[in-house]
Amino acid sequence: MGKSILKDIVSVIDIGTTKICVLIATQDSDGKLDLIGFGQHPSYGLKKGVIVNVTKTVDSLKKAIKQAENMSGIQIDTVAVGISGGHINSLNSTGVVAIKNKDINQDDVDRVVEAAKAVALPQGQEILHVLPQYFKIDGQECILDSIGMHGIRLEAQVHIITGAVCSAQNIIKACEMTGVRVSDIVLEQIASADAVLTPSEKELGVGILDIGGGTSDFAIYRDGRIMHSKVLPIAGNHFTNDLAIGLGIPIEKAEELKKTHGFVFEECFLDLDNDKITIDLEYENKTKNIETYSLYEILNPRAEEIFDLLCDELVKYRLQGFMPSGIVLTGGGSLLLGMQNLAKNKFGMPIRIGVPSCYKSNITPVPDLIKSPVYATGYGLLLYASGQDRLDFIANSDNSAFKKIFKRMKSWIYDFL
Repeated sequence: MGKSILKDIVSVIDIGTTKICVLIATQDSDGKLDLIGFGQHPSYGLKKGVIVNVTKTVDSLKKAIKQAENMSGIQIDTVAVGISGGHINSLNSTGVVAIKNKDINQDDVDRVVEAAKAVALPQGQEILHVLPQYFKIDGQECILDSIGMHGIRLEAQVHIITGAVCSAQNIIKACEMTGVRVSDIVLEQIASADAVLTPSEKELGVGILDIGGGTSDFAIYRDGRIMHSKVLPIAGNHFTNDLAIGLGIPIEKAEELKKTHGFVFEECFLDLDNDKITIDLEYENKTKNIETYSLYEILNPRAEEIFDLLCDELVKYRLQGFMPSGIVLTGGGSLLLGMQNLAKNKFGMPIRIGVPSCYKSNITPVPDLIKSPVYATGYGLLLYASGQDRLDFIANSDNSAFKKIFKRMKSWIYDFL
């Protein structure tokens, strides 16, 4: 008789502005990850990545969760979720401490990171991630692992990501109202990067721009670690709204038109078959003829605006030289025809479209069902969650899920040292 292999369940929810995606996977004792459940439903009650109507969000969550549970045959009880939105901010900070016993130990690392975390935060903001970038010992730079080394003065450079307390609370509340407990909240840039970036890209230096429905999330990786992040307040829904207003058509028709005929790079027009498109307005049996080129005239300025905002960010912080591997575009917005070519012209560096991929031997190939930039965040959340040590909290006298989660968030640094 063959040996029985115990399997754990890993469940995640990508709560996006346009869709809610639920993924359920099994993970055996060897770390092998297999996707067994997938659920998706249009997202209602969110705006720019932030919940504005809990009741509508809960209804969407329930339907996506039910679909995934029916497919997997498993009822989930804990999940990891992503977080994004205009409330997300980041900064780099430095801490310095004296080394107690000349040889650096974990206590010295803890103290220097605590020193680096001592920054003034705006009211209502909380630290989500503290991600070490490098250490210095007596002025020697770019040390990735300082434990065991000898010195007198230890300095740490960390990347701090903060978010609005109320936004995280609302995510937790919405999930709990569906009957599931939130065990982790993960910044969506980090999740997307895990899904689409290669280890060599992260090591050499690469940017990732996840163009979602409500926000476009950007991050730069170098030496295998995140060194900069930014949330841009323009994304896919802006393209849809521009078409609806510019063409005088319903939002639903504008979304469909964007996906089937939209393009943002002028030269793409030469490859199109039709100069005009006829759409059914679905009221009073009316139709409308639309010039295909007008889609470019409406969509191109919005795409240019996203890239201009990103250019401003790169120039402001002098980041252009940190991305020799270029920029990886992902998220649903990256599928707009011509987006890759437009980005190449704008940034003058390698650009590729990132789809969920497996870079670890113990993970089964990504199923065709989710092999699309649309599911980069969801699959990245699954990879991130499966790498944690069971995502559980130690019971204590404080039963507040919110406080437990943020206690874990502040301890995530240990996963990166």
